[in-house]
Amino acid sequence: MMRRVTLSWLLALALLATPAAAQTYDGARIYVIDGDTVRLPGGEIVRLHAIDAAEIGGARCEAELTRGLAAKARLRALLNGEAAMLTRCEPATGRCVDRYGRTLGALATRAGDVAQILIAEGHALPWRAGAAAAASRRSQWCGPGKDGGPR
Repeated sequence: MMRRVTLSWLLALALLATPAAAQTYDGARIYVIDGDTVRLPGGEIVRLHAIDAAEIGGARCEAELTRGLAAKARLRALLNGEAAMLTRCEPATGRCVDRYGRTLGALATRAGDVAQILIAEGHALPWRAGAAAAASRRSQWCGPGKDGGPR
């Protein structure tokens, strides 16, 4: 009997630790904050885990702002009128929340994974961790030697 109860508890804990199944949202009801972040109906903020798009609010140069606004517009267009499937958590690491408290996730529509589309179209770069990677991304938006320093 004790073994059966223990196995039941272990199964319950495993299910709680497993990322939630994908959920589908009406893309027209998803608010696009910028090229890599959205707000779902109900207020949950989701950061697309696989990419980094140019900043809008913290842009370091006019070119970054312009590219950030273009990435936001393209993400909006990809979601508009589509069923958008959200898969929470970063598959490679299992992380589900970033350091700012945003949910990490991937969004897909009939067109495919929106992050991969944004990368393919030049609206975003693949995400890599670390200070050197961040400086490289910043110089991509503003030009070589114009990384603007850390945020």
